[in-house]
Amino acid sequence: MNLTIKKSNTQIQIIFIDDDRIDATNLKEIQSLLSPYVLEIQESELEELELDFASINFIDSSGLAMIINIYKKLLSKNQNLTIINSGTFIQEIFNVTKLDTFINLR
Repeated sequence: MNLTIKKSNTQIQIIFIDDDRIDATNLKEIQSLLSPYVLEIQESELEELELDFASINFIDSSGLAMIINIYKKLLSKNQNLTIINSGTFIQEIFNVTKLDTFINLR
């Protein structure tokens, strides 16, 4: 999996490229790619980490656990996690699990 990173004065945006799923088969790779950016935002005055899920069509429970873990880390620093460009399946999963009540979906 490859990522494109965009930084601004208020956020880091991570765009997922070359893969359409977050699941147990690629979770360790994704975590190792995301970890430096999660740490960077925690150690900064940035307000938000934005994950662009335009290419992601599937997420399993291990992927959801990773998202929750990132959310908790950012919440402890009063920072936000937002997921943008998520497809119908991802939105439905977040709705059914009630994750959409505390993680921003746009």
